[in-house]
Amino acid sequence: MFKKTASYFFILSGLIILWLSTSRAAMKYITDKRDNDEWYGTYQCMHGDLTSMCYLDIVRRFNPPVVMAPLKKPAIPGPRNISLYLHGDSYMYCSRTRRLNDSVFAGVGNYYFIDRNHGMNYHLDSSKKNILLIEVSERYLRAYFSGLQILDEVCDSVVRKKTIALCNNDFNNQIIYSSIIPGFHVNDLFNKYINQNLQCNLFNYNFIMPLFESKAALNYYVFNRASGDVVISADKNFLFLKETVSLTDGGSSYVQIKSDDVIRLVNNFNVIYDHYRQNGFSEVYLSIIPNSATIMQPKGYNNLIPQIQNDQNLKMKIIDVYDSFRKSTVLLYQPGDTHWNNYGKQLWLDLVNEKLLMETSH
Repeated sequence: MFKKTASYFFILSGLIILWLSTSRAAMKYITDKRDNDEWYGTYQCMHGDLTSMCYLDIVRRFNPPVVMAPLKKPAIPGPRNISLYLHGDSYMYCSRTRRLNDSVFAGVGNYYFIDRNHGMNYHLDSSKKNILLIEVSERYLRAYFSGLQILDEVCDSVVRKKTIALCNNDFNNQIIYSSIIPGFHVNDLFNKYINQNLQCNLFNYNFIMPLFESKAALNYYVFNRASGDVVISADKNFLFLKETVSLTDGGSSYVQIKSDDVIRLVNNFNVIYDHYRQNGFSEVYLSIIPNSATIMQPKGYNNLIPQIQNDQNLKMKIIDVYDSFRKSTVLLYQPGDTHWNNYGKQLWLDLVNEKLLMETSH
């Protein structure tokens, strides 16, 4: 009787945990309630996303003091006649570096950040010079811009119409069209973070963390490796996200790049450029942020960024982060994080402001 009751209990508990881990609303509620340092709280990730992912907080080289030098305001602010729309990712808002506002951009009177995960309905002010800056980290470049979903996600709020976005995910020849029902996609039925959510609900509790940290220390000091989806750089001074150094993952700095891949990306960027120019933007810029492995471990790099940026058919104007980062003698990335430090962000900001000052003079 006890075994039967126990089995029913565990089956029911498992189904409840599975449902909670699949429900977006439930997971938001749970994570909000557990975002604390109590025994039932979740691991707080205080020392960089990669350091925290592999529980190597005890290794000082991977969690040095964060560079928090304040971002400089432009020496020449220029007439503030630009409305800047920045379509970007976590490099623009990661919590360990300063967030951006209009005061750090030259000539910008209005600044709008477009989170790639949420998109935006915009309406341009024709009295301003409207600039669209597309920032994308290298590891997301092929996955996101293999299709044209940006055209569905960043739309004029007055002339609102769904486009049919051609997607060639994983660079095959399968054609996938955007949803017939506005706002609905088959992927909405599933939660792509199910494994991560299950780990959070089953194991990610502060009182369990010493076990994970002990295992991580054993792996590091005895076997010289990191845990999970994190790998240690060849010089032992950096942590890299495994997908950025894999020989098979599309976000890797070392995976083979075919000429057709570059052609497809350039063609998509040209479609995107023409679309937004026709919709009223004065100019569209592209800024690709290199993987930390691309800069810190360049041997074997597949040259994805320079192949795109130097393609003679590319219409978009480029803000060349790769070349400037490659030549820099200052550490621009955090050793235990996928993101740059404030020196990296400041260098990027200086490059952006050079272009914006040129726009204000036209």
